[in-house]
Amino acid sequence: MDLLTPHPGLMIWTIITFVVVLVILKAKVWGPLLAALDERERSIRDALESADRAREEAQAQHAEHQQRLAEAESQARKIVAEAREAAEKVGAQVVADAKEEAERTVQRAHAAIEADKRAALAELRREVADMAVGAAGAILNAELDAERNRKLADDFIADLPEARN
Repeated sequence: MDLLTPHPGLMIWTIITFVVVLVILKAKVWGPLLAALDERERSIRDALESADRAREEAQAQHAEHQQRLAEAESQARKIVAEAREAAEKVGAQVVADAKEEAERTVQRAHAAIEADKRAALAELRREVADMAVGAAGAILNAELDAERNRKLADDFIADLPEARN
């Protein structure tokens, strides 16, 4: 039971050893250990601040990128709208030009038809005059009565070629 009984000499030497170790640790180990812990804390704080700055810069760049993207989309829509408007103007101009050309063609066709109509009427007048002269000559050459004149005119008309009808 000797182990459980306190010995004053052993207690004093234990306390002295503890105080000596404590002084040595405080002088040699505690300072560098605290300095290392402070340095570690400072480096972690700097890393966190750097990470915060990087995050803020990334957010600012992201916002700037989004703004540029929105501007690019706006410009693309504007360019598409301008191109569509230009295409519609060109299409309208093409339609207007086609209508004008069609109108000129119709006017030329009307003029040609009118000229052909006048030429046909002039030809018809000449033919009618030739027919009248022929009929009058046939009537004058024959001494006939009214019924004979009718028969002679009907025969003359029947002898005319089909193209003159």
